[in-house]
Amino acid sequence: MRKPHGLGPLLGIAGIFALGLGLGWAGAAYRATHEMRARDVADFDAAHSRAEAEEMRLLDLDPGQRRTFLAAREEARREMFRVLGRSRPELDGILRRSDQKIRPVLSPRQLAIYDRLETALRRGLPERPAGADD
Repeated sequence: MRKPHGLGPLLGIAGIFALGLGLGWAGAAYRATHEMRARDVADFDAAHSRAEAEEMRLLDLDPGQRRTFLAAREEARREMFRVLGRSRPELDGILRRSDQKIRPVLSPRQLAIYDRLETALRRGLPERPAGADD
């Protein structure tokens, strides 16, 4: 006559399942964290490309619609950059004033990071168009 095995094997299987679940969750969290960090440091163009790809996926446009949509978006983007470019002196003044308030409260380490972020921000601003005296 065989003895019943008891709860040992059942607890072992439950433990292995829990361990696998925990490792899977930890791996997914690790990957998501690194993907978010990569997105956070991406420049404006990379973020714009991601948003555009998501729009294309959600809208599910046929090729003709896609061409029309993207052409209209590009035209609007050029126009917005032209308008923002005319405002570049004012934007620079706003950034200078905020910079004067922010810099004194930062540590040297924070200042180095802030300078890098500000350089990237200013690089992403549109240039003032030639002949835009209005």
